[in-house]
Amino acid sequence: MDTSHHAVLTAVGDDRPGLVDEVTRYVTERGGNLEDSRMVNLRGQFAMMMLVAGGEEAMSRLQDGLGALRRESHVHAELRPADAGAAAGPPAMPFRLNTWAMDHPGLMQSVSHLLGGKGVNIESVDSSLRPAPYTNAPLFEMELVISVPATTSVAGLREAIAGLCDEMNIDWRLTAL
Repeated sequence: MDTSHHAVLTAVGDDRPGLVDEVTRYVTERGGNLEDSRMVNLRGQFAMMMLVAGGEEAMSRLQDGLGALRRESHVHAELRPADAGAAAGPPAMPFRLNTWAMDHPGLMQSVSHLLGGKGVNIESVDSSLRPAPYTNAPLFEMELVISVPATTSVAGLREAIAGLCDEMNIDWRLTAL
């Protein structure tokens, strides 16, 4: 199979049994190969992001069939070309940043703003709102996988994170991967 082309397929719709089967069958039947994915149920809305590989004909069939996928599976779906060369950047070190705090607006935006200002790229984020132990107060937790440029001082980054987290009453941990 010619897998010289890549695209990201996103699909969001009401969660129900069989939805993943329908969307992945759509990819397979058009000659695509699923290489990577993230899928999650968010309060009854099932969101899927998939990196699909295939030849030029497969990519064309995937694009041309989006209307049918939308109608038959009742999802909002888009296909975007993924240029592998665009992801390459300067050398970076991978880290995991875990944070947790009593929920209030702006937690993720404040952390992401600080990281972006330091030239740190966010590779992935998992966040959730859970009841805190003992009090059941809403506790917002984030796990970020980040790429810290080799030219960025990790000690300086830790100091900046500590300052922001102290100011916002956020507990945090930064670990190398």
